[in-house]
Amino acid sequence: MTDKNGSPPPANRRLLVVDDNDAIHGDFAKILSSSADLYGGVDAEAAALFGEAPVLAAKSEFEVEFASQGQEALEKVVRARAAGRPFAMAFVDMRMPPGWDGLTTITELWKADPEIQTVICTAYSDRSWEEIQTALSARERWLVLKKPFDKIEVLQMAHALTEKWNLGRLAAAKMDSLERMVRARTEDLVHEQRVKHEFLMNASHELLTPMNGVCGFLELLSGTVLEPEQDDYVREAQGCADRLHALIRQVLAFNSAEAGQLEVKTEPFTPAEVIRRVIAEHRPGATAKGLSLETEVPVGLDAHWIGPREAVHTALGLLVDNAIKFTPRGVVTLGVGPATDGLEFVVSDTGIGLTREQLEWIEIPFAQVDGGVARRSTGIGIGLPLAHRLSRAAGGLLTLAGEPNRGVRAALTIRARPAAG
Repeated sequence: MTDKNGSPPPANRRLLVVDDNDAIHGDFAKILSSSADLYGGVDAEAAALFGEAPVLAAKSEFEVEFASQGQEALEKVVRARAAGRPFAMAFVDMRMPPGWDGLTTITELWKADPEIQTVICTAYSDRSWEEIQTALSARERWLVLKKPFDKIEVLQMAHALTEKWNLGRLAAAKMDSLERMVRARTEDLVHEQRVKHEFLMNASHELLTPMNGVCGFLELLSGTVLEPEQDDYVREAQGCADRLHALIRQVLAFNSAEAGQLEVKTEPFTPAEVIRRVIAEHRPGATAKGLSLETEVPVGLDAHWIGPREAVHTALGLLVDNAIKFTPRGVVTLGVGPATDGLEFVVSDTGIGLTREQLEWIEIPFAQVDGGVARRSTGIGIGLPLAHRLSRAAGGLLTLAGEPNRGVRAALTIRARPAAG
């Protein structure tokens, strides 16, 4: 954790020694106290005897508390954690009659403070290695100190495990900080997406209103007496207006899909009738390019089905428009057939096809098959992504298959069922 200034807290050097022998308490106090000199007494005399200069150990900075029984140790751990001054580690004796033994004490300490590091102080005859491993399954949280213990070993364990505790706290604080950053950034992104969707929704609606007026007045103008040159201008203007009108509606539908607001209504429809509508809407464009539009409707699929009629109509329109756009010569075919739990509509063409890489990224919005300044086709690259989202909203799937210069096969499967006779 960090303090109010954002700085990490002081290192935790609080230790707990749990042993029923007061003399052991004294030994630990000498080793771990701030004034401890590990090379004093006999060690200093031995160094002098052999003509060596005694090496003074660095002063430790441990804050040590003591408990004579496991229950007392548990009370201290609970109080320390509640006060915000937890122990970093505990030295726990294996035998402490008449109360809990070391394994029971450590188990209870872990329940009260899952972070506390522990050292089991044990003689060879206390418990077997297998017993200790079985009782204390969290093996990364404890070490074994055999009696009689070496004071250097005690000090090393104290330094290592308190440092481990502090590093764990720092890692947890860093993770907490990162999680807060991720949450904040996610909230920002969600807000940005919402603002973007709302802007596109409002802008599209504002554009559609005058665009509908332009299309309507051009239609009225085309019905008046015009000079041949004026009539050509009106037809060109109508074509431009129709393309812009369709583009605005695509942007509006795509934005609704991205915002999760795309409504798919299930209603009765005839697959053959949907195909006829799509073909009729796109025949002028195909004829202008000298393409043939064909249909494949098996016998029996001219009956009524229950399914997402308008979603299918819009998606097929996008697929046929895309096929016409990238087919310089030949045929565009729109067919339908039965599929598992529904219907499969297929749009195939004899156009320029797609590479394997293009098949992988073709669902990405605004991706262009012939991007760059030398583009030969129109559009902003949302036709196929929109068709893909429509298929998913309709409980179906859109798959593409193709090779360069060998055309593309787009298969749209939807969930539908035959209407009750």
